[in-house]
Amino acid sequence: MRCAEVRQGIGAFVLGGLEPEEEAGTRHHLASCPGCRAELREIEEANLALQAAPPLATPPDHLREEILSRVRVGEPSTTKGRTPLRKNLRLVLPAAAAAAVALVAIAALGLFLRAGTPVASVQLDPVDAREEYWGVAELHPQPLGNQLVKLKLNNLEEPAPGSFYQMWFVSEGQRISAGTFTAEPEGTEVWLTVPSEAWGYRTLLITEQSASVGDGPRGEDAVLTGEMAP
Repeated sequence: MRCAEVRQGIGAFVLGGLEPEEEAGTRHHLASCPGCRAELREIEEANLALQAAPPLATPPDHLREEILSRVRVGEPSTTKGRTPLRKNLRLVLPAAAAAAVALVAIAALGLFLRAGTPVASVQLDPVDAREEYWGVAELHPQPLGNQLVKLKLNNLEEPAPGSFYQMWFVSEGQRISAGTFTAEPEGTEVWLTVPSEAWGYRTLLITEQSASVGDGPRGEDAVLTGEMAP
């Protein structure tokens, strides 16, 4: 896949809305394209911020009707020097909408950055005791929807060409993915999301997988593992 194709569908990729073949092609491209990986990180951060935002409040019926009634009856003013109400609305409403979107985004980002004290910090150790990389997974509770996981990894090198890292919550053969990421040798810090039910899965696993292979973790692919405290 080309960069233009990947970036066009990267939002759907983050939300899990691509077909299996498209998703596999996107993963394969991301494994070898730093530019698209950077854009992926931006989309993932925006998605996390929106997930952390409070639900939109529904305005009271009387307020909604009052606003609509004023819009309906607004007629061009005959007073000299005044701009017709509808023309004002055409000028003001887009700006007001943009301001409202900006305020929501800022509030959501603030909530995201203040994700709260982690309920648990899980030490991640290399599966191969000879390796020197290690990390910590912080579990940050959220009032609604997906939960947040912050990964802090040290000395973990970039995945092999055509591969990526993936985090899993595992319990008795069942697994839940917390998403994919890449790594930097000098240190990696990344936010991931996972369904709330994953909090009951006590084993954390990070694997290195090829984009052309299936979507499940295999023992030989594991690079880091950790156990949540009882």
